Amino acid sequence: MPRKLRYFAVTGAFTLIVLFAVSSNYSRIVYFNDTVKSLVIRTFGLYGSSSDAVSVISSDKFKKYRKTYKGLPEGALHFGKFLLYRAPVNISVSKLAYELIEYTNFYKLYDLRNSINSLNRISGGIVNRGEIVYIARSLPPIVSDDVINRTGRIISTRGLYLTGESAGSRNFTENIAKMKSRGINAIVFDVKDITGILHTRSSLEPVRRYNLGRLGAINNLPRLVRECRSRGIYTIARIAVFRDHLLYNASPGSRIKSKSTGKDWNPASKEKWCDPTNKNVQDYNIGLAVEMAKAGVDEVQFDYIRFPTVGDVNDADYVFDFGRMSRVEAVAQFLRRAYRELSARGTFLSIDIFGVVAWGKKVDIVKTGQQIAMLAPYCDVISPMLYPSHFNDNFDGFSKPGDHPYHFILQGCKKVLELSARKVLVRPWLQAFTWRVSHYNASYIAEQIRASDDSGSFGYLFWNASNRYDEVYQALDVIRASAVKK
Repeated sequence: MPRKLRYFAVTGAFTLIVLFAVSSNYSRIVYFNDTVKSLVIRTFGLYGSSSDAVSVISSDKFKKYRKTYKGLPEGALHFGKFLLYRAPVNISVSKLAYELIEYTNFYKLYDLRNSINSLNRISGGIVNRGEIVYIARSLPPIVSDDVINRTGRIISTRGLYLTGESAGSRNFTENIAKMKSRGINAIVFDVKDITGILHTRSSLEPVRRYNLGRLGAINNLPRLVRECRSRGIYTIARIAVFRDHLLYNASPGSRIKSKSTGKDWNPASKEKWCDPTNKNVQDYNIGLAVEMAKAGVDEVQFDYIRFPTVGDVNDADYVFDFGRMSRVEAVAQFLRRAYRELSARGTFLSIDIFGVVAWGKKVDIVKTGQQIAMLAPYCDVISPMLYPSHFNDNFDGFSKPGDHPYHFILQGCKKVLELSARKVLVRPWLQAFTWRVSHYNASYIAEQIRASDDSGSFGYLFWNASNRYDEVYQALDVIRASAVKK
């Protein structure tokens, strides 16, 4: 072989080997580079440097992962698997824990606070200016991108409702494992319930102005989403929309007014309703939904997406910020706005409706503003609340509706499918509580499941306000055992 040809052959082979070595070890090279940068920042106090530049991204998984430490607060820095904080000003441990918990595997703020205090021997609960503290259990430099890795499809759900306290409890991960082992594949967790208290953090202006957050029950939402996704649990963030006691109390301008007095409508009622036609009220709830979409949840669910039905509804005076319209049109108008925002972000939208609305009686539709045919185009799932106990005695010819679960679940789901022209998925709420039921047990649960399956619905959800689901688990165990035998 001529000398020149040998030269090019050896050079080419060497180049290919180098390129292969670099590409296969790209993450390690970037990791080393970022570690050196971090040490320089720490040594020379260059804390104004962009922490965004100091992280590791696997080149072959760029679209599935994100930089963990993008957007670190001032004073925080990381290198490798270590997270440190040098206080630019005096700061309480409580505030520091709140700022950093989403960069750690801690689920509760009090656990992170205790860790910071004990590991750094802090007394008085204050980190003084210039002090450096170590933050334990920090995340790796790259983590799964919760938005890009969203499920991307609606699954046939076997889901449970969880209060903010349950979803935010220290035992959440253990409870998720228990649910998964019993066949549960979805959770509906409270972001905002009818009290109006937010269970997750929010940067929305009304939250800051009216102190609506109260630090919530779910201290580390990103970890909740990651834990669920890693276990194949579909996440549904529930927002109670127009019945909102905290916003009602904090913002007089959000309230429905009385036609006869000009003052607040129905002030003695225990139910505190904000005006569904008020743009600020609508914007607040849509803003919360968008925050959940950005957090990577699979679906946002709107509850109390209706007008109040208790009190003299004819005396209620609404502002109609989007023009005068009927209640049915107003609910559809709000839903259309929300659906546009969530669809653009790849997040599904579901709504809860009164079970009785499925029977299509004009009086119920006009009163609530929930007309299935008008709502179906602006959501992905409708969940009728078909709790048998909630139907009036002698409804549909049954003296005690609570004792006839199969009929009400089956007929209710079929009617919603028909009224929606099958343009939307139907996923009923099933009764997992004892109220107005003569014999509540696992068989009662199984009857509801059978009715839901027979109706053509796309899964089901169970509601128990106290999150006690023993009978549900028993029923699911029996159903699964029967399936195995077949």
